[in-house]
Amino acid sequence: MPIQVPLRKGSEDPYVTIAQHQLIALGYGLPRFGADGVLGDETLSAYGVFLVSQGLHAPTDERPKSITPGGAAALDMAFKALDQDRSEADIIDERANHPHAGRSVDTPFRLWSKITAVVLHQTATNLGERPERWHSVPIHFCITRAGKVIQLYDLTEVCNHANGLNLRSVGIEIDGWYAGIEGVPKTLWQPKHLPTPRQPMDLPTVQAEATKATVQLIVNIVAANGGMVTHIHPHRQSSEDRQSDPGSLIWQTVGLWAQDTLGLSDGGGAFAVGNGRTIPEAWDLRYTGNRY
Repeated sequence: MPIQVPLRKGSEDPYVTIAQHQLIALGYGLPRFGADGVLGDETLSAYGVFLVSQGLHAPTDERPKSITPGGAAALDMAFKALDQDRSEADIIDERANHPHAGRSVDTPFRLWSKITAVVLHQTATNLGERPERWHSVPIHFCITRAGKVIQLYDLTEVCNHANGLNLRSVGIEIDGWYAGIEGVPKTLWQPKHLPTPRQPMDLPTVQAEATKATVQLIVNIVAANGGMVTHIHPHRQSSEDRQSDPGSLIWQTVGLWAQDTLGLSDGGGAFAVGNGRTIPEAWDLRYTGNRY
């Protein structure tokens, strides 16, 4: 059972954040405060709607004043069922076929409790829809332009995809080449061998939605195994050479969504790891003065 005693309004018990992530995953939104770790009216209201949906609460009952052990157990059961349905139905599983050459030599595996972040990347190329085209990429999940989701590594494998964020993160590669700053073509990385410069790609809705679903899936799976994803990062935060990775379009569509909807953090305006770059104002207006 997730908790042994009721948690009342104002509680900051560690389980509160888990319950908030589970409610969000099940579709009971927390648009104002998200998964902030505090048991407030918004969370209790969403929890009450969940109880009604499970037949554990009457629609005419007042908002619950606490999360009870029985209610927490029902929430946990519903969440685990959701996780099982999504993980089995929506992923092209290439783990057995992938060479795993990008796995860390020094620390090939980690505990679930060590997984705390998701890192977003753009491929800066077009690998296409065939899973075998992705077997040279050291990444956990791949999102094709048509919205296919391909898994190459177990989440507990440490994969060399994000420099100083490798040990704590799960990586997602989004296929395509995107400008560092949307609407500013000169910020698009250009391969040297091309006779004419490329133009930035758009982000298809189906690809964006598949990426969001994958972020949610990662949060769900880690939570179901006793861990907690708390952060989402662009690759540029851990590598000065990846200035445009994943680009403002992807970051504003997925990275900001994950913060607003799932309560994840990007570490703040001053956050960078190693020789990484901070998130620029052009990507997030909160970070006034941060240069691209």
